[in-house]
Amino acid sequence: MSSELKDKIQEDLRKRNITPHSVIQTTKNSLNGIWYYARDGKSIILYLIGLIYEIIMGFAFSINGLEWILIICIMGILLSVEVLNTSIEAACDAISKEYNPLIKIAKDCGSAATFVIIVITIILNLIIFIPKVVALF
Repeated sequence: MSSELKDKIQEDLRKRNITPHSVIQTTKNSLNGIWYYARDGKSIILYLIGLIYEIIMGFAFSINGLEWILIICIMGILLSVEVLNTSIEAACDAISKEYNPLIKIAKDCGSAATFVIIVITIILNLIIFIPKVVALF
């Protein structure tokens, strides 16, 4: 790496105030969010059951590397959308516990995003596993 590029990177990190401490703090904040979701999320059990099912099925049917990548990515996306939906719900609840049509829209849209990724996850699993199950017969 050239000295000039190194200097530009260091300058950029300094401008953004990115330090080892700030990276550690950001990581802690992220883990706190995952912990909150795991503790209070309504669908964490379903997520974990689905994840365990996919892992068992993956090993049982010896899926290939690309299929593993697809499953890992879709489960990561699903978890991310679930965490974002939980954050939307928490933010809306912090604004008002009373009925508000705009808060209802926000919560419904967050729920819709979760629903869409669940449908995509199911379709992906069907595409991967149905041919493998059919091949058994």
